[in-house]
Amino acid sequence: MNVLMVEPGKVPYAVDIGEGLEALQAAVGGDIQAVYPYDDPVALICNEEGKYMGLPLNRALRDDEGNIYDIVAGNFFLCGLGEEDFTDLPADLMEKYRQQFEHPEQFVRIAGKILAVKQPVPSEEQEAQRAQMAAQEAQREEMRLDDSTDLAFDLDVFLRQHSDAYADMHPDFHEEKERIADELLSGQTGKIRMRMATVIQEEHLDVEAGPLLDRIAAYEKEYGISAYSIYQLDLSDSTDDLRFMSLDWLEKKGFPVDRDNYQMVYATELSPGETLEDIYTRFNIDHPEDFKGHSLSVSDVVVLHEKGSDTAYYVDSIGFKELPDFFGGTRQPEAKRDVSLREQLDDAKKQAAKAEPKTPEKKKEPERS
Repeated sequence: MNVLMVEPGKVPYAVDIGEGLEALQAAVGGDIQAVYPYDDPVALICNEEGKYMGLPLNRALRDDEGNIYDIVAGNFFLCGLGEEDFTDLPADLMEKYRQQFEHPEQFVRIAGKILAVKQPVPSEEQEAQRAQMAAQEAQREEMRLDDSTDLAFDLDVFLRQHSDAYADMHPDFHEEKERIADELLSGQTGKIRMRMATVIQEEHLDVEAGPLLDRIAAYEKEYGISAYSIYQLDLSDSTDDLRFMSLDWLEKKGFPVDRDNYQMVYATELSPGETLEDIYTRFNIDHPEDFKGHSLSVSDVVVLHEKGSDTAYYVDSIGFKELPDFFGGTRQPEAKRDVSLREQLDDAKKQAAKAEPKTPEKKKEPERS
């Protein structure tokens, strides 16, 4: 069926779509609604819940006096009306409504009244640039999907090889790999860091896990993901004298803030604009339901994972103090030159292969699908 497609911010264009319900729904991105605002034998097909879904506002519908009575959100198209069903939009009506909806519109509210501001028609060069940018974005999304799948596979293999509890809890390799990939794609690297920390601490795998943690940091840097982790002192006799003590007291006594004395108790995404003080308030007043540590206190450490680097801060009696040596200088990714995520992943995988112990025969590595 040949129709006139109208997208937000774009010039209308003719396109062939299927005639079944699924094809119509695909064209508008959801359940369809047909309206008949014109005397001509045409139907305007839009997304029935476009406004509720928050789709971008597209074009205004006006009465005979030119007053706006509705605004269509999201894609819509115009088609012809047959005796019993929708049909091709005739050529003369195709041209008529192409001209009517030629200019994209933006909407402003002034003195309680909504006004539609017609935007210039993009030139061929602008359309070409927009198409190029869309193609680049699609290529980047495809690359991210590949990177997420690849990293998810290696994370799952690592966890299975080193944790019987993990393997027993997640017997379906393919399902778990997809779950980890989904977490990466949605920016939930904090959950992955927490899962890794549990196995690392239980099995003492700091060295073996290093390359994979670097790959997570490289992934966060490449795709603009920020996260943070909370570390608290082990519940042991050796840390009793250190708990809840200020950094000044530790320095006077000659006690270092030793990473080996700490366990990661939580990790999550860092929201835009979220500060260390915000984190402190949240973990004292409004604990997340899955947080199992004590309220954030003096002697705890907060690590910010931003732009591929880890920066540790000591929760002091007043404010926070940076701890440049918390990871012993071994966990900071190199910053000598900008390299692609692909290069970082390949390099880290080579390091992981060298550090990886031989897998016992009873735990066979699943085949890559």
